[in-house]
Amino acid sequence: MGHLALPGGLRPDKPVAGAARDTAHTMRHVRGHGGTLAHVLGAIGKFRFRHGHRPQRLYLYPETLAALVQDLTPLGFYRFQQRLDIVADLERDLYCADDSGNVSIYRIQMASDPASLEAAAIWLDLLSIS
Repeated sequence: MGHLALPGGLRPDKPVAGAARDTAHTMRHVRGHGGTLAHVLGAIGKFRFRHGHRPQRLYLYPETLAALVQDLTPLGFYRFQQRLDIVADLERDLYCADDSGNVSIYRIQMASDPASLEAAAIWLDLLSIS
């Protein structure tokens, strides 16, 4: 499956020597490596792709939730919670749902395309476009 990359590439405060940074897209509120965040954005993007709207709830294993908290700054996690109900669940991980019964299971339905990841990051107010 490969590894997902955060929209906008690397964190702006951690540039790689010789790598051109896309200054039009800047991830904000990310403090970790962003690996868990990229998968969560993929789950949200997959739900929107399948159902045409954003999910209302995101179910995560407790350890996935802990990793997500580490990937985000406190303000970033707060903004995340303003958009989605985040539920720690021992049986479901990266599982999105809404009140109408629509669901998306990220690990079964594979990753979203980069545009879906970017759209999810913008919706969560984690990506600024200058």
